[in-house]
Order: sequence, then C-alpha cells, then structure tokens
Amino acid sequence: MTDVRMGVAEVKRRFADVIGQVVHGGKRIIVERRGRPVVAIVPLDDSDALPRPGQRLAAVAASGEAGGESFRELMGEVVAKRRRRPPRRIAEKPR
Repeated sequence: MTDVRMGVAEVKRRFADVIGQVVHGGKRIIVERRGRPVVAIVPLDDSDALPRPGQRLAAVAASGEAGGESFRELMGEVVAKRRRRPPRRIAEKPR
C-alpha cells in the first residue's frame, strides 16, 4: 500500500478524488497541517493497522516499565512537543 502526503487545503479541494485513490487505488493519504501529519485516510479494512493515540504510552505501561526511566523519557517527549506549539488565540465575543 502506498502512502501519499497532502496538505489539508489540497484534500479539501480534491476530496472526491482522494476518496477514489484510497478506495480504488490502494493508497493511504496522510493529511498534513503546516507540514505535520495530523490524520490518515485509509480503507476500512486497513484501519486496524494504524497506530492509535496513546498506543505508544500503553505499550510502555503494559511492558511493566510504567515506573521506569523509559516512561519518564516518553512523558518528557510528550511535554516537549506540546511546548513547541504556539498557544491558540481565543476570539473575543462581540459585545
């Protein structure tokens, strides 16, 4: 199966074509926002192969290392990634 990367705007413009590529062309579409992958569009029969949010954390906890150094390293990575993102601006409501 072939992975294709596309930006959000391109996927929006070509949505019907994207679905066709996935269903009939055997492709998985990785949708990126600002160059970072955010979602994947895959055929239903392939969706079980994709990692789920928190899957890596669950694997560390299940391995018995939940209190060990690898867990601390993983949580450090999560915190560092969150700090790199600029905070969202909240739009003020008109008065």
